[in-house]
Amino acid sequence: MKNNDIFKSIARQNGVSEEEVKREIEKSIAEACKDPNAPINKIGKGKVPTPEEVMEHVLREVAKANMN
Repeated sequence: MKNNDIFKSIARQNGVSEEEVKREIEKSIAEACKDPNAPINKIGKGKVPTPEEVMEHVLREVAKANMN
């Protein structure tokens, strides 16, 4: 499943737009990044990871866990 499919699915399940899903995820990411020692700060290319970068990271971690 691709990132956009996941965001669309979440939006559809909750009766909101895909943009609203991403905005809410961005708020959560920003809150998590307030702790300079939080692992989320190591995700992505910028100072604060995008929802897409976080989702890609999560999907990679799930795939690794399923391989073990």
